[in-house]
Amino acid sequence: MRAALGGSSAEGALIAGPLAVPGASSAGGALPAKALAVPGAASPGGALPAAALAVLALAVPAVAAAAPEEVAATLASPGVWAYVDASGEVRPSGSFTGVPPDEALTPAGLEKRQRFDFRTDDPVLGCGAPGMPRALTAASPMTFSWSGDELTIRYESMDVVRVVHMNRDTVPPGTLRTPNGYARGHWEGDTLVLETSHLDQRVQDLLGTPKSERMTLEERYDVETAGGETYLRVDLTMRDDVYLVEPYVWHFDFVLRPDWTLMEYACRERPIELTPGVAPEAP
Repeated sequence: MRAALGGSSAEGALIAGPLAVPGASSAGGALPAKALAVPGAASPGGALPAAALAVLALAVPAVAAAAPEEVAATLASPGVWAYVDASGEVRPSGSFTGVPPDEALTPAGLEKRQRFDFRTDDPVLGCGAPGMPRALTAASPMTFSWSGDELTIRYESMDVVRVVHMNRDTVPPGTLRTPNGYARGHWEGDTLVLETSHLDQRVQDLLGTPKSERMTLEERYDVETAGGETYLRVDLTMRDDVYLVEPYVWHFDFVLRPDWTLMEYACRERPIELTPGVAPEAP
């Protein structure tokens, strides 16, 4: 069990009984039947069992939650959502996934990336907040919990805590720009849709991909089941006409691990000789 490795518990709360989902109608549409783009795994760090692979290979329609209330309750299930990589492996500590290629950037964006030195310019190496979309594209384990009109998402990487405001048509006047920005959520059928704006301009990744004040994010969350596993399909669209040639889309798959808990990241600033990609000088 991953929980035996130690660390503090920050799992999402189990929602018992009927759930009033902020922003959801009582007649949520059914999730379209579709196979997962990336298969998941059944055991920590393991590949999807052969029987489940056969289910996905044959494109058997996924069984979806029937209403937003069910999806919301599933999102907040005990345990964590763990990233499933392209090979079907569950990654207990996430993966360095979110790096747009050079051709996705405008000349201004590419110039900024080329001038970036992560040893001195990356706030994360000093334990600064990674911000969005980096908190998501790191693909670390995450949890969801609901409280009234607020959804809280916790990411294991850097102990990020993100609040999503449901039922908000507009961003409140005077909202400041922050690493995570201002996130609003609503339901489209049984798909949870998050829209984020008011992000600050810290970099998106270790390569220094920039983002401007014009960047907005759209995330779409769909819960599916296949081969006896529960999956979370996440589609992220980044829009930034200053640094991106066109809207850039990421897709991620996560699998529910009921017996896992989030571990405390407990970041400590590292000396330059121990930062990733830096070779110590010869004595």
